[in-house]
Amino acid sequence: MVQRSVVEQTTHLKNNKHLFQYRWMQYFLSDDTSYAQRPVIELQRRATWIAVAILFQASNEIPHIADVNALIPFFLLLGSFWALWMALRPTPKQVVEEQEKPGSRPVHTWQRVVLILTFLVTIAGMFQFGRGVVECFSAPQFSNDGTSLDTNAAILLVEGRNPYSDSNIPELFRQFDISPNWTTPLRQGQFADRLDYPSMSELRSVLNTSLKSGTVPEFEAKVSYPALSFLTLVPFALFQNYNVLPLYMLSYLMIVILAWRAVKPALRPWVVLLAIANVPMWASTIGGNLDIFYTLLLIVSWLKRDQRWISAIFFGLALATKQIAWYFVPFYLIMAIQHYGWRDAFYRMVIAGGLGLAINLPFIMWDYHSWFAGVMAPVADPMFPMGVGLISLSTSHLLPYFPTWVYTVLELGGMVMTIAWYWRICRSRPEAAMLLAVLPLFLAWRSLSSYFYCVAFPVFILVSAQTKPVRQYAFDYLRARKQTGQLRSTVQV
Repeated sequence: MVQRSVVEQTTHLKNNKHLFQYRWMQYFLSDDTSYAQRPVIELQRRATWIAVAILFQASNEIPHIADVNALIPFFLLLGSFWALWMALRPTPKQVVEEQEKPGSRPVHTWQRVVLILTFLVTIAGMFQFGRGVVECFSAPQFSNDGTSLDTNAAILLVEGRNPYSDSNIPELFRQFDISPNWTTPLRQGQFADRLDYPSMSELRSVLNTSLKSGTVPEFEAKVSYPALSFLTLVPFALFQNYNVLPLYMLSYLMIVILAWRAVKPALRPWVVLLAIANVPMWASTIGGNLDIFYTLLLIVSWLKRDQRWISAIFFGLALATKQIAWYFVPFYLIMAIQHYGWRDAFYRMVIAGGLGLAINLPFIMWDYHSWFAGVMAPVADPMFPMGVGLISLSTSHLLPYFPTWVYTVLELGGMVMTIAWYWRICRSRPEAAMLLAVLPLFLAWRSLSSYFYCVAFPVFILVSAQTKPVRQYAFDYLRARKQTGQLRSTVQV
């Protein structure tokens, strides 16, 4: 009987060995069961969960996916948040219990399936990369009004005009070839007293009518970001080359280079794989979204957190670029307090806040009211509700629209909860800020998918970075073993 059991167990393991197992996978998922290899295996497990998050978000980029069911993006983004949290959480006790079993394998079938699916998604990623390279040498295409307004702001500045007070829709449409659906309509003028987002035909009709009259109150015309958003585009305006896509392509390339240099060599295959397969982040890059640039600055500020000046300077540059970076202020402060003390945190905030203010100060002094109206436009102007978050339950008419203050309260409540959560886990998981800082936006009046597309890859970089001691993962592993009652006194870290 014992001999038969051994034969059956050997046969079972042999069959499992050939299930979705290929030789090339050893570069991504190690089969080495030695204790010294456990930290690498743990990082690879986390990388697999981040790949799951990217797969969820990439599914949201399938053309017309929302036409099938308006709630599909809502659940896809929720799935990506769950996968990212699985990548951030400490080693579960179940994982340790499995690894303690005789004959157990460090790689599971689900990891191999995820790896295969991620490789398939790289086809779309390479297409996006090729498209981005081609468009870098083509006429500019502004698929979002943020980029067109920022580019026009750089042109106005070169001409000696105030970007915050002189920006207007008629001049913008004379300067660039912009489709009506690449604008941000406002609930005023001909769009007053309605909540459902206008159709393409309505946008085109109202835009044409308003342009003929000379006043266009129905569309956002303000420069809605802090000054660094368009100061980085001034060189393009000086040379009258208004295709600013190379800046954002370069930003993505810099993120990949940072990842390559930051992670352990065993994780570098994952860097290439996730960078190519990250279709959502490619979509933000090719769309010219400012998110890719401020994300680069935030990654550097967290990667270099042990170097006060470098970290604070890059965080200050992020604050001077886009308002979403402001959501990271309490998280950066908590990280600095818990890792370096109150005094160091104070110095960092003075450096970062001072730099962000200094970059915007000339425009504040130039016309304070116009600057303030511009940077507050995303929350002060009557924009239409839209997005993939909680608001999608109303835009799909599953729930009625609630007053805007309800979503504001929910967002603030979510922010309080994530800040409290980060205070609890920051000492061991400082990289969780990349996810927790943007989670409240999922409850906002406007929760665009681009707010969340630049989260997964930065989480992978910071989780895998060598600045985070590998001993931390060994500590997590030993703590989980202790909870299972299987910790041996002979094990030493």
